[in-house]
Amino acid sequence: MSSRNLAELEKLKSLLLNDWDPIGVADVPEAVDEYDSYAFHLHGMLTAGTTSQAVAEYLNWVVTARMDLTGNLAFDREIAERAIALYARTD
Repeated sequence: MSSRNLAELEKLKSLLLNDWDPIGVADVPEAVDEYDSYAFHLHGMLTAGTTSQAVAEYLNWVVTARMDLTGNLAFDREIAERAIALYARTD
């Protein structure tokens, strides 16, 4: 993995933990890797150029189907837009 891809992944992991955080574990030191598997999946989607809608739908699926929580698609769309921005190529 290139250093750029690694930096993007680390920022994505931070976004999921600190801003998305559907189970509220951002302040638990032992949970620093709680969303890493989702970040790895999203990283693949984002490096392949997926849409923000697809990212939002994935995040919403994680919350509703995997975590069995009430979803908030509007919030997931906001997080998706921020994730897309992390992967925007300027070169």
